[in-house]
Amino acid sequence: MEITQARLIRKIQLGPEIFAYTIESKTIAQKAQPGQFVQIRINDSFDPFLRRPFSIAQVWANTFQIVFRIRGKGTKILAQAKEEDYLDVLGPLGRPVPCYEEANIVMIGGGVGIAPLLFLAQKARPKNRLYLFFGARTRTELILQEDFKKLTKNIAVITEDGSTEKKGMVTDLLTTEELDRLKNPLVFACGPVAMLKALKRNFGFLSIYGFLEERLGCGTGLCFGCAVKKKNGGYLRICKDGPVVNLNEIEI
Repeated sequence: MEITQARLIRKIQLGPEIFAYTIESKTIAQKAQPGQFVQIRINDSFDPFLRRPFSIAQVWANTFQIVFRIRGKGTKILAQAKEEDYLDVLGPLGRPVPCYEEANIVMIGGGVGIAPLLFLAQKARPKNRLYLFFGARTRTELILQEDFKKLTKNIAVITEDGSTEKKGMVTDLLTTEELDRLKNPLVFACGPVAMLKALKRNFGFLSIYGFLEERLGCGTGLCFGCAVKKKNGGYLRICKDGPVVNLNEIEI
């Protein structure tokens, strides 16, 4: 990891208060692996004091993409950045996803949590069959669909308000029979804690790897501000031991 002054070369609004930033950094682009993230310093003052973490959503030769929703003061300030501005970026951070070669891969995304699954799909596509289950509150929040369609035809979507063909939660799209048909797939999920809890409760017989989203302090494992309890005792640091972890190994 390293700190770099990285240029914001493209800014796109994907939905209500949802933005995609393409950032130029050859070092981060070449080192990053699915599951990793960056920490961005919001401005030159001490308010807000801490960097903000952002999952890496896509990577190209010299650039990478982050996707975020305005949630508080930090992301509200970041959303005001303009193309050609320089961002103070630390990364890549965290452990990459476990080995995913030659397997049926099921990706389950809730809202903006879909973003890091796109990077996984990019890397996994040549050797794996991909299945995406995507849920959001409403149709306008079903982001990045065109990017996923370039990688797989196996996509199912659902919205809580019924603005798509199916109404409900993303977990309503999944059945034990469907997962059995895929012959012990690797399952990766990113979204609200309630979604991850439901997946663990309903499909705990599978190894489900969750992309955990928590407030981070240092981002390097020193402060233990993002620690979660492990099932068999001890703690796991999301920033250092994750953010991708087997949900069966932690208390959630």
